[in-house]
Amino acid sequence: MTDALRLPVRSENATLVLRPEGELDVNTAAQLQSWLDDYLARGPQPATLVDLSGLTFVDSPGLAALLAMRRRLTGEGAVVAYADPTPQPARLLRITGLAANLPVFDTLHEALRSLAAR
Repeated sequence: MTDALRLPVRSENATLVLRPEGELDVNTAAQLQSWLDDYLARGPQPATLVDLSGLTFVDSPGLAALLAMRRRLTGEGAVVAYADPTPQPARLLRITGLAANLPVFDTLHEALRSLAAR
């Protein structure tokens, strides 16, 4: 059984930095959705950066949860970017073609700089 997904957040300037930790899979994707519901109820910040460095594994339901989160946030007018994926999530983003179509940055610093320029 998969441990609970941890979802620590911090704010940096006008950007919310979410750093999911653990496995984002069929067993934990609902936790991300629940977090997002709460976050949207409070009113999102103009930009959200998902720091992928804490994820050890992502499966297709986990990837779907990340994409649904992006869709909902951009629907609210927020900008969303991803940064610093560990090897397995990075590979999944590459083989699905999403790495070429989403704002995925190699480092947190690059992503924050890009979001600040918007």
